[in-house]
Amino acid sequence: MAITINSNSSSLVVSQLGSSQKSLDASLEKIASGRRLNKAADDAAGMTIADSLLSQAQGMGQALRNANDAISMAQVADSALGQSTTLVQSIREKALQAATASQTTETRQALQADINKSLTQLNKIAQNTTYNGQQLLSGTFTGKEVQTGANSGETVKLSIASAAPDKLGSATLGKLSEVNVLSQASAQAAVKITDTALAQIDASRANIGSTQKQLASTINNLTTTGTNLQSAASTTSDVDLAQEAINFTTMKVLTQAQTFAAAQAKNMNKQNVLSLLQG
Repeated sequence: MAITINSNSSSLVVSQLGSSQKSLDASLEKIASGRRLNKAADDAAGMTIADSLLSQAQGMGQALRNANDAISMAQVADSALGQSTTLVQSIREKALQAATASQTTETRQALQADINKSLTQLNKIAQNTTYNGQQLLSGTFTGKEVQTGANSGETVKLSIASAAPDKLGSATLGKLSEVNVLSQASAQAAVKITDTALAQIDASRANIGSTQKQLASTINNLTTTGTNLQSAASTTSDVDLAQEAINFTTMKVLTQAQTFAAAQAKNMNKQNVLSLLQG
């Protein structure tokens, strides 16, 4: 007949030892990664919140880059318009020069030749001022939307009027490209056309400046909000290293104690069997 001795002490100690080892491994993973949430099982609700906050923060980071790109684009356009202003002012001065009675046919022709060169340069500026392959001053850059938020629809619109000579001026007075100073009367008319062209360029630059201010304000807001979101996500998902180090040390000592207890329990079971056999 078989003799059996039932004892749950060893199995209980081994079970506790396994549980402690899992806790020890989990604590070590948190310390190594620096994150309290490494998998959904750690805190499903907390991970959802942290991921949402991080997604918003990353979206704002990209929106911040978009806004900075838009400011760079506006600066390129404004700089080119500044050059256009200088050329139109030069044309106006020559028109004023041609408008006086002391000029001859030959001198007016020379002035017209200079004006034509300035008009050619103006047209080149309008056609060749680009940003990332897009023409800025040709009249095609209108109603463009810059994504300046982390969510759909959070945009800033940017439009830049044409600075081409055939678009500056008015239907009543005439276009800048049609300026003619070959007579005193046409030179007087040219002065009015250039005044209109300058006003149009100034209006375009004012619009660009206003958009730049809006973008700068957006950048400040994105920077602040993005930082706050990163901080909130960090608070939710990152581990308190000091506290976790204490937990790790405590569990390590506990695991060592349980390992010792398991060894002792095994020895005690062997001694109990020997005692029974020896009577």
